[in-house]
Amino acid sequence: MKNKNNLHIIKQVEHWDMYARIVPTVFLLLTFTLIILEVIDFETAFYVGLLLFSVTAVTWWFWTIYTIKQLVYTLNTASDGLLEVRDEFRKINEDIKEFKDDIE
Repeated sequence: MKNKNNLHIIKQVEHWDMYARIVPTVFLLLTFTLIILEVIDFETAFYVGLLLFSVTAVTWWFWTIYTIKQLVYTLNTASDGLLEVRDEFRKINEDIKEFKDDIE
């Protein structure tokens, strides 16, 4: 399940990366074309761009908070597992010392 969450986050990051590359380029090309053809004016293009940027920023912010929460949960779980392994190694080490003492 943890591995599935990590793969899900990786896919989401890839989608954000693609979105960050494609959408601004398409927006600029489309907007400049519409302005040159006088379909829209610069002020309208500016406010549409501002609205799209705002929606993207807020969505990205909430996604970032959610992703950080998932990563912290995963790191804490892994840390707990490593602490258990360390404790087991200590117990094994003590058992080996006791065994050596019993042999001598």
